[in-house]
Amino acid sequence: MMRRAFFVLSACLFIGAISGAQAASVSFVAHLLGSGMVPATESDAFAEAQFSYDGALHELQYYINYDGVAPAKVDLHGPAGAGEKAAPLLDIPLSESPISGTAKLTPGQESELLAGKMYLDIHSQKYPDGEIRGQIVRQ
Repeated sequence: MMRRAFFVLSACLFIGAISGAQAASVSFVAHLLGSGMVPATESDAFAEAQFSYDGALHELQYYINYDGVAPAKVDLHGPAGAGEKAAPLLDIPLSESPISGTAKLTPGQESELLAGKMYLDIHSQKYPDGEIRGQIVRQ
């Protein structure tokens, strides 16, 4: 009986440790260029985006610094790897550079983010399908 209780306690502690590890904050970065678009654009614009994901709160904090583009839309897409296209998942409110804020992710979006299957792109009037794009990767 003591052996069984020890096993159950050990299993609970192990599951708790895994859950705690998933809840930790994870840092990501994306470097946006015209060459990252599918198909590539000839834009000279560029941007860098910093992200921090809090698994316990399911919140993605973002800080996007861009230059050489007048954004008409900024959004996250997925699931897609580099060179692949995907539907938009989240719109990011427009503002002057830098753009910062927080977005709630669904469990599916969290999985895509952690698997490196999300990208950020900035659309403009000249490139309505997206001017610059960057894959979101762990830092």
